[in-house]
Amino acid sequence: MARVCIASHHGSLAGLRADPEFAPERAGAADAPPASALFELRLDQYSDLSAANMAGAVQALGPEHVVATFRRRDEGGGCADATDETRLFYLGQAASLRVAYVDIELATIRSQRRAWQDLRAFRRDDRPQFVVSFHDFAGSPPLEQLRALRREAEEAGADVVKLAVTAQTIFDTEPLLDLLRERDWRRPLLALAMSEAGFWTRVLGPLFPNPAPFTFARGTAAAGTAPGQPTWRELDRLYRFHELGPGTPVYGVIGRPIGHSLSPLMLNTALAARRLPGVYLPFLVVGDPARFVRGIAVKLGVRGLSVTIPHKEAVLAACAERDALVRQIGAANTLVRRGTEAAPAWHATNTDASAAAGSLEAALGGAGSLRGRAVAILGAGGAAKAVAFGVKARGAEVLIWNRTAERARDLAANVGARSVSKEELLQADPQVAAVVNTTPVGMYPRVDESPLEEGELPGGSLIFDTVYNPMRTKLLQMAEARGLKTLPGLEMFVGQGAAQFELFTGCPAPREEMAAVVRAELVRRASV
Repeated sequence: MARVCIASHHGSLAGLRADPEFAPERAGAADAPPASALFELRLDQYSDLSAANMAGAVQALGPEHVVATFRRRDEGGGCADATDETRLFYLGQAASLRVAYVDIELATIRSQRRAWQDLRAFRRDDRPQFVVSFHDFAGSPPLEQLRALRREAEEAGADVVKLAVTAQTIFDTEPLLDLLRERDWRRPLLALAMSEAGFWTRVLGPLFPNPAPFTFARGTAAAGTAPGQPTWRELDRLYRFHELGPGTPVYGVIGRPIGHSLSPLMLNTALAARRLPGVYLPFLVVGDPARFVRGIAVKLGVRGLSVTIPHKEAVLAACAERDALVRQIGAANTLVRRGTEAAPAWHATNTDASAAAGSLEAALGGAGSLRGRAVAILGAGGAAKAVAFGVKARGAEVLIWNRTAERARDLAANVGARSVSKEELLQADPQVAAVVNTTPVGMYPRVDESPLEEGELPGGSLIFDTVYNPMRTKLLQMAEARGLKTLPGLEMFVGQGAAQFELFTGCPAPREEMAAVVRAELVRRASV
C-alpha cells in the first residue's frame, strides 16, 4: 500500500514539532493524518537546524515515519550557502538515526561519489531506503532523457528513483506517463509533474508497474513545497489514495479552468458511498481536448470523462460513437470509453439536456410545465445547446440571445428556436417563463459579474443560472432582490453528475449524498 508523505513547510524544527499535523500523540484522532503517514523533514528550510534539533524531531515523529531531505539550491533548496559537505553531514546524521528514507539528488552523487558510498554505509536492516532524485523546474525532458536519468539512478544504487519535472500543459506529462508504464525496471519510480496540469501524477502512481512507496502531500493549511501538491486529507479521504492499485477504475473531468470544479468531490463521494473501487480526477486541459482523450486518457486507463467549459464541442473529434442527442446538439458533456486500449472507442452523450429541463420543470410546476411556454437562453455554446434541445424536447418555445448575434442565429436555426437581441428579450417580458444563463459569466472566480444588469431582468420570469459555483451568483442575487423566483445551478449539476455516475459504473447514483456534499462545500466557500 502506498503511503502519503506530508511535506514540511515550517521555517524551524521547533515550529514543526508544534504543528498538530506533525504531532505523533494525535495519531488516531479523527482529524489526524493516517497512522501510516510519512513526514518529510526539509532540512534546507529550517532556521534552527542542528544535529540535536534534528534528532529531537526524528525521535518525536518516529524514525520509521521520516523522509529526510536536504535539497540543493539549484533543485529547489532553501539554504543558499549550504555546501555539499554540510548537506551530506546532515543526511548522514539522519541515516544514522535509521529514518525510513533519505532523499539525495543524482547531481550530488555524480560529484560526491565517495561521500555517497559513505552515506550508504549507514544502512542497517534495510533502513534507510535511499531515494535518488532529479528535479527540473524549467520543463519536462523527453522520454529518452528521462529513461537515461532513471537508468543512472538505478545504477548508482537507488532504492527509489524520483523524477520531478515541470508541466506547462498536461501534454508535457506524457513522457513521464510513458516511463511509468514501462515494466523492465528494477526499482520503484516516483514520477511527479509539478503544476496543476500534472496533478494526476501525484495521485495515480500506485496504478503503474514498480509503483513508488509514497507520494507527497501538503498540510491542510500549508502552501506546499511544490506546485500542484494536494493536501494529505484530499489524498487520503477524497481520492482514497491508500486503496489505489493496478486495475483501479479511473474517471475524471476535463476543462479550462478546472480547479474550481466540484465534480471530483461529488463523484468521489458517490464512489465511496456505493463502496465502489475507483477514483475521479480533475484534468486541466489547455489545448486540444481530443488529443488528450485519444492519448493520455487512454494510457491512464480512464473509463469515463465529464467534459466542461470550453471543450464540449471540440472533444467530439475523439469520439467514434455519438448518441442521437449529441448528434443533434453538437456537444457532449460525457464520454464513456469502450473497446480496448489498442482500439479504444469513445462514446459521447449529453446529460446536461435532461438535467436542465428536469430542473426547470420541477421549478415551474412539475412534469409538462414547459409545454407551450417561452424559455430565454443566454449564450450559444455547448451548455446553451444542451439546454435548448432539452427544453425544446419538452415543448418549450426557445429564445436565444448571445453577445455574438451570428452564433445565436446559428444555434436557433439548429434547434428550431428564435434568436433575439437583448432589446427583443426585454420586450418579451412577461411572456418569458424562464431565463437561463448558460455562459460562464459569474462563475468563480469572476463572482462579481453578471450576463444581465439588474434593470434587464424580465419581470415575472424564473431566473435559472447553470453556474453552480458560487451557489448564489450575482445574477441570482439581483433577481432575488427584485422578488423574482430563482433556480441555482446546483440541482442541474447534481442531476447531470448522477447520470454520469450511472453511465460510468452501471450503479444507481447516491443523489442525496452527492447533493449534500456539494451544498456543504459551496456554503463553506461562501463563508470564507
